[in-house]
Amino acid sequence: MRNKFIRWIDACSVAGGYMSAFFMVLIVVLITVEIFIRTVFNFSTLIADEYSACFFVAVVILGLSLTFKEGIHTRITRLISRLSGRTALMLDMAVTLGAVLLCTLALFHSTTMVYEAYMLEMTSDFIQPSPVYIPQVALPAGFLVFDLQLITTFLRQILSHRIP
Repeated sequence: MRNKFIRWIDACSVAGGYMSAFFMVLIVVLITVEIFIRTVFNFSTLIADEYSACFFVAVVILGLSLTFKEGIHTRITRLISRLSGRTALMLDMAVTLGAVLLCTLALFHSTTMVYEAYMLEMTSDFIQPSPVYIPQVALPAGFLVFDLQLITTFLRQILSHRIP
């Protein structure tokens, strides 16, 4: 059951990575279209800045769990590398547990933010008054998958008794 749960979380992290890549492609397409339209027709879409900023947030937040899973995130190991095996494992587990708590807090507050934006029918202040909750949904989605990936890492640390 644990391994099935871990594999499912890993699959969600990979899906988040694909969605992150998709939003990166959307940014490139949107900016390319904006440049083309401005150059050829001397006209602007007026939404390229706003939408590309929202897409960039989605790129970062949805890619967090995959970068963590693959170990390609920035990690400072100066202290852990100087500790003995068991002490290093305990410190790593404590830091991972702290990260789970912080990410859970971010998940809670981002979910609350999206819910309030939806209930208050908030719209953006830009030229295209789109509902604010739509781009905000990426935040709790990304935090959820990242939180689950952190929990999976913690479970792996407990099960393997070694530093990942």
